[in-house]
Amino acid sequence: MKPSHSVRIALVGCGAISELYYAPALAALRSGSAEVSAVFDPDADRAAKLARLLPGAGVTTDFAEVLGRRPDLAIVASPPRFHAQQTIALLEAGIGVLCEKPMAVTVAEADAMIAAAARSPGPLAIGLFRRFFPVNRTIRDIVRGQHLGVVKRFEISEGGPFQWPAQSPSFFQKSGSHGGVLADPGVHVLIWWFGVPESIRYEDDAMGGLEANCRIELGFPGGIAGTVRLSRDTQLPNRTVIECERGWLRCKAVAADRLELGFPGSDHAFGGELVCVGPAGANSLRPLAADTYDHSFMRQLMNVIAAVRGTESVFIPPAEGAPSVRVIEQCYRQRGLMPMPWLDPAESVRARALAAEGTSP
Repeated sequence: MKPSHSVRIALVGCGAISELYYAPALAALRSGSAEVSAVFDPDADRAAKLARLLPGAGVTTDFAEVLGRRPDLAIVASPPRFHAQQTIALLEAGIGVLCEKPMAVTVAEADAMIAAAARSPGPLAIGLFRRFFPVNRTIRDIVRGQHLGVVKRFEISEGGPFQWPAQSPSFFQKSGSHGGVLADPGVHVLIWWFGVPESIRYEDDAMGGLEANCRIELGFPGGIAGTVRLSRDTQLPNRTVIECERGWLRCKAVAADRLELGFPGSDHAFGGELVCVGPAGANSLRPLAADTYDHSFMRQLMNVIAAVRGTESVFIPPAEGAPSVRVIEQCYRQRGLMPMPWLDPAESVRARALAAEGTSP
């Protein structure tokens, strides 16, 4: 593809993520770099609603028609159980793909997607857009460069009453989803800064259904250890705290451009907005504002479009998305029941039985 050509994009799946984020971002890119040629959803009303936000896009309820239109790039934003099937079909047709997180339901599916990407002329990117957050990239650089010494421990929490405007009940139905809160925001917080965990201890409140709460204890190479707490019904601190030998880092869960930095023995810390000072930390006389949450989402789209053009490499290739799928699969395989002291003795017995049987309550 010539860099001057507009990238033709198909939007596969018209749920909340497409309506709230992808459609506005794609509409903003319609100035020449990209155009939406097709919108797909098995629900004709949902597809038509999204098409109204993207003038010129054709509407279809038949996925085969998406393949027949031969877009340059497809954004797979359908429910996770369709990710592998649709992504592989698109890649085999030579179409580039940006697949929403989680990239797959199982490790086997993720491996099949990686293999399909290796055979396809089109790139495959995974929608872990929080890795574009300036704060997360800065933390990565500090941790990997050991600028505050080695990491000793960490705590990550994210959650509150569920408010996502989901378009189907699949978020809470085992028949429609492979996992609960761990398979949703958990994909963003698992793996990246510290590598692949050596040990995992996992517990949740699924009791044969889908978990609304979970807790994970993780151990990483070098003695790094910490906990991850996720919830869909309880308000949590929604922050990450990383303690290192010579200082600590703290940030809010979705604050893309803010970071706090403190040092042992000090009553004060640095805190505020990050600024962009140029490649590799060049000392710019006029630093620019760092990307916000919305800018980071747009940055992901721009990266994938550039990869389709052949002018950039995919920032989050499938090999980067697969490790979180592997950890989630391991967590579910060895899950334990979270302590729930509010249950009476009879309820506790029933909860343990449901958890052991793996049946829905």
